Amino acid sequence: MPTITVSEQFDCAPELAFTTLADFPNYPDFIEAIISTKLLSEQTTGLSTRFSETRIMMGREATEEMEVIEFTAPSKFVLYSFAHGTEYHSTHTFEPNENGTKVTLEFRAKPKTLMAKILSGLFSRMIGQVADMLQKDLRDAKIEAEKRAAT
Repeated sequence: MPTITVSEQFDCAPELAFTTLADFPNYPDFIEAIISTKLLSEQTTGLSTRFSETRIMMGREATEEMEVIEFTAPSKFVLYSFAHGTEYHSTHTFEPNENGTKVTLEFRAKPKTLMAKILSGLFSRMIGQVADMLQKDLRDAKIEAEKRAAT
C-alpha cells in the first residue's frame, strides 16, 4: 500500500507548530473534520498518550484509537493505530526554515490480515481523497498555530 505524504508551511516557530499538532484533546476545536476526541490515557500529550478520534471521513463518522509511539519535541511525533486488520502510522515532522516551519505528515497503511490485504486495492483507489483530507487537517492546524503565535 502506498505512502501518502503531505506538507504545509507554518508561519511560526517549530515549537508552536509541534505543540499545536500534539494538542490531541483539542483537535475538534481547530481541525474541522474531527468532531470529538477522548483521552484513553492519563497524560494528554507525549509518549504513550492514547486517545480515540471521531472524524467525518468520506462523508461518514469514523472512530479510531491512536497511540503516540514516538515523541521528540519539537521535531517529530508518530501516531499508531491498528484497525480493520491494518496498521497505520502517521509521522509528523517539523523542519525549521527562514519562514517558520515546514510540517510534513507521512501516512502509511500496512494490511496485516487477509481481508485487509484484499481491501487494500480499494484503499489504493481512494489515495487522492485521503491525501486531500490530510492536507486539509494540516491547513486547519496551520491556522490554529498561527493564531496562537499572534497572541
